[in-house]
Amino acid sequence: MARTSENKRHSKYVIRIVCEGDKTEPLFFTDLCDQFYGDSKDFDVRTIPQPNIPVEDAEADSSRGSYKGKKRKVKSGGQKDVAEDEVITGVPPLKWVLYARKIMSEGVDESWAVYDKDEHPKHEEAMAEANKIIDGKKVNIAFSSRSFEYYLLLHFEYLYYGFEATECGERIKGKKQIYECGTGKNPDKDCDGKKCINGYARKHGYWMESKSSVSTFPLVKDKLLKGMINACRLRTESDSKTDEPIYKRNPYTNVDILVGRLIGKETVSYGTTYTFRDYGSDWSVRLDERGLNLTNNKNGSEIFQRGMFMIYDWEKNTRKELNEKVLLLGSGETDLLSCTLTDIQVISIKVSHEKEVLLLPNFII
Repeated sequence: MARTSENKRHSKYVIRIVCEGDKTEPLFFTDLCDQFYGDSKDFDVRTIPQPNIPVEDAEADSSRGSYKGKKRKVKSGGQKDVAEDEVITGVPPLKWVLYARKIMSEGVDESWAVYDKDEHPKHEEAMAEANKIIDGKKVNIAFSSRSFEYYLLLHFEYLYYGFEATECGERIKGKKQIYECGTGKNPDKDCDGKKCINGYARKHGYWMESKSSVSTFPLVKDKLLKGMINACRLRTESDSKTDEPIYKRNPYTNVDILVGRLIGKETVSYGTTYTFRDYGSDWSVRLDERGLNLTNNKNGSEIFQRGMFMIYDWEKNTRKELNEKVLLLGSGETDLLSCTLTDIQVISIKVSHEKEVLLLPNFII
């Protein structure tokens, strides 16, 4: 996917993640990209804004993200600098989508707009704008309802619940005073995790704070697959209950699609046909009550290496080979890999060196 241009400034594939907030999401994705890309020669992946972390905060809790406390600038495809403190004007969330669109005309290959439901007025317009294909590109959206913290919560447990807020509180002289629900510090106003996501997280010991200058990524970095699986499961349940547009739903998140894009993973819900066409291959799989249905679609034979298909237990983090020998399918041939999955197991398919697909069982009864 790296570019072939002789211009060295354009030799990398450039991805920009435009974030609504200036702390929680930029910290999370900057930390993730540092771990998975580092000094990559093929990819340039960064957030807008880039987080500005005070040195004392970074040193206070190094277990939750390490930064040098320097202000950084994001380069749009090598053409010009986009300052991290540049003001993105307009009406939310449309303004973030328009900005993500703008920078694609300045050398960015792929852009994402990351934002929450909140009380933003221009959700419908933002979705419509993102879906426009201009010069072969569209803006990708990573959306959460009620907020990004709901996606974090799914790394710890599966929960289908419509929280009223990320944090309970009230405005006093224009400044929001939070109740710190789940700590018992304000017993008369503490929702005990019934109304706000952070209160629920505190009550269950998942995290204490999400809006600080400390990254939340280390809290979930060893649970990324679980978070992706639960998010896909949530969307499947949401789709079974309502046909409303996603910006009207609560709960909802598709942030896992962005995370999966960055770490080379993809989740597919039960009953969905997944087709792989690359490197001269053309085959498809579909998971149903009998097991994994495999079909060779190309005009010629297809070889599937031993252990390419596995049963993955995301709670125990164990894998068991589903095909214990090499499979050879002729043109148009099918095969059934019989299996029964528990509610903590999925099918793992190593489709290439860079990509793994996870097929979910039928969680919806």
